[in-house]
Amino acid sequence: MQQISKEKEQQYQQYMELEKEVMSTLAKVRQYEASMTQLKRNIQKCQITLKELGSVEEQKTFQPVGKCFILKPKKDIANEVIEIIKSHEKDIDEYEKVRQHLITKGKEKETQLQEAMKALKI
Repeated sequence: MQQISKEKEQQYQQYMELEKEVMSTLAKVRQYEASMTQLKRNIQKCQITLKELGSVEEQKTFQPVGKCFILKPKKDIANEVIEIIKSHEKDIDEYEKVRQHLITKGKEKETQLQEAMKALKI
């Protein structure tokens, strides 16, 4: 009788560990999704900036840095904004790969969790 209790206890521990892993994976997926959303917003801001720079003639242009502004040529500011967009797009691609991996891992853990529930008859 003691042996059965230990087996059940081990099954409960495995169940609890799997549940923690599933919750942790889901939290990481949400974090990556939030990061991707923020990067997409930044890309949109940069695209608006580029659009507005396109309508500006060759005149003094300033780039904001903290609470001050630095005089820079329009071409330099446009190039920096384009680089920011490329960087963000690259980050989004990497985040998407990690997010997909986490989703796959989470589904596997959920399957294991369901099997553990059946074994425990929960």
